[in-house]
Amino acid sequence: MEHIIVPAPPFVQMERIYSMTATIKTFKGRRNVVTHLFRADTDTAELDELRPLGLVGKPDEETPEGADTPEGAENALRSVLEAFTADEGNALLAYLEKRYAAHITEVRVSPLELPVPLGSAPLASVPEGRTIGFIRFDAAPDYPLPFSVRGFYDLDAHEPLVSEDE
Repeated sequence: MEHIIVPAPPFVQMERIYSMTATIKTFKGRRNVVTHLFRADTDTAELDELRPLGLVGKPDEETPEGADTPEGAENALRSVLEAFTADEGNALLAYLEKRYAAHITEVRVSPLELPVPLGSAPLASVPEGRTIGFIRFDAAPDYPLPFSVRGFYDLDAHEPLVSEDE
């Protein structure tokens, strides 16, 4: 299992800065499925600490209509709560290495791009569907971490194991 770790810039003013992805060799009939890992048990009390930091920026070109509202800014800020601290990221990386090394080809850890664009939403708010869903890592027996972790995936974004023409 390869680790790609990009350190946060030294001027970052918060600890909860790291996003993580894991690439799973095969998952639900697809190969090299990238899962976006996130903290599922976010603490809304942390929002008060994040608000004055100016972490939400202008909307990007693809921002949905009506996102430029106080609720839209709150959702963008909630997406920051799904990120990991360095200690949480290290603990999660060690857990994945120990439990899933044979199934995961790569784990990428990198700092969030700030400011988060207005219109961003937490991954936990994405509805599950036929090809979009969540891996509930914290539901595994003997899960050792003190925080819940989910992995968001979109199967349509990945190549099938067997050609769909066959």
